Order: sequence, then structure tokens, then C-alpha cells
Amino acid sequence: MKKLSWLWGLVLFALAATQLLANCAQTNNSEQNAAFGNRQPTEYRISQQDILQISVFQVNDLNNAGVQVSQDGNITLPLIGKAQVAGRTTDEAEQIIAGKLRQKYLQSPQVSVSVKSYGKRITVSGAVGGPRVQPDDGNTTLSQAIANSGGVADVGNSSRVHIARSMDQRVQDDVYDLDDIQAGKVQDPLLHGGDIVVVERSGYRVALKEIGALMPYAILASLM
Repeated sequence: MKKLSWLWGLVLFALAATQLLANCAQTNNSEQNAAFGNRQPTEYRISQQDILQISVFQVNDLNNAGVQVSQDGNITLPLIGKAQVAGRTTDEAEQIIAGKLRQKYLQSPQVSVSVKSYGKRITVSGAVGGPRVQPDDGNTTLSQAIANSGGVADVGNSSRVHIARSMDQRVQDDVYDLDDIQAGKVQDPLLHGGDIVVVERSGYRVALKEIGALMPYAILASLM
């Protein structure tokens, strides 16, 4: 893994942003990624913009097939009003909602909460079979994300795979060797919502003269 300069990271964000704009129509909000290899999946925690499906046994008026988590981490439901669920597992969200219902309305509410679609996204672009935006279910690794995008293309450089991540108002760009990951030599990194994965083309480098033209897209990507 090699740290690159902030400028190179910004350029990668720019390149990925152009792919994002061209491929957003391919996004499938309800898709969930399977576990990879022997890695133990972590339990997903609800995040902003997730859409939840909520049901209360034998109380049809409280069933909701699509309630979205707001930017402040709350959902709003009939009878109970707001409930803070961001950062919680679905089991914990069930307990929160059940507790509020118990206070005034139901003696033993049976609440079910599931994630209908994920609000956070992972963008995969560059030399892959099918650049796309993928939902982040909290368990997606670099290998999975690339496999879900059709794998590394024939012109791709599997030893130069970037993960660009916005951290503290700067771009962190790490480079991984996919061959080493698949051979078990290094750990398969877990991706986070908002990550941009870029597979380099063989022998391809971004010319400095192109930076000026790409800058508007880099700014757009940083705001998404």
C-alpha cells in the first residue's frame, strides 16, 4: 500500500466522478453483497439516507414499507414521532421503537426492522468490466466491489487499485495489489460508504495538463 499525494488523489476523485455521472442509472438500491471468503461480516449499522421497512405485528397502521433515515439520524413514525436509529443495528432499532410504543400504546409490541435499501454508496470505475455505483451494506470488501463491477478489464492493472476516501476535508488515496489480496498475502480491505475505487489501466498515468480540465468534476465528487 502506497500513499500518494493529495493532488493525485483529487484527480482520481475527478475521474471517478465522471464515471459516476454516466452510470448512476445503473444503481440498484435493493442489491445486497454476499460475504467474501472466510472474512466474518460485521453487523450492519443503520446510516443516514437508508430506507427501512418497519412492521408491527397485528398493527397495520404502523407498518411502513419505506421510511428514510434523515440526515440527523432520525426516522418519523405515526404515534411515536421521531426515533434516533442511525448508528444502531436493526435489532437495536426494533428495541427503540418497541420501547416508545410500550410507553403509551402497546403492552408487548413485536417490531420488525429491515434495511430496504442502503443510503451510502461505493463507486467503482476505471478499468473494470462495468463501472457502477454499489450500495454499501457494511460488509463490502475491495475484491467484492470489483467482482460486482465485472472484474478487472483486460486493459486493467490489477496491481494498481486505488481506494480514494474523503477524511477530514482531504482526500486519502491508498493503492492496493489485487493479486496479492486474492492470493491471501494481504488483507482484503473493507470499504466504506463514499469510497471511490479506481482500477488503473496498464501503463496509464494522468497527465498534469489534464488536471485543470478535471478540477470541476473533482469539486463535484467532493460534495457528493
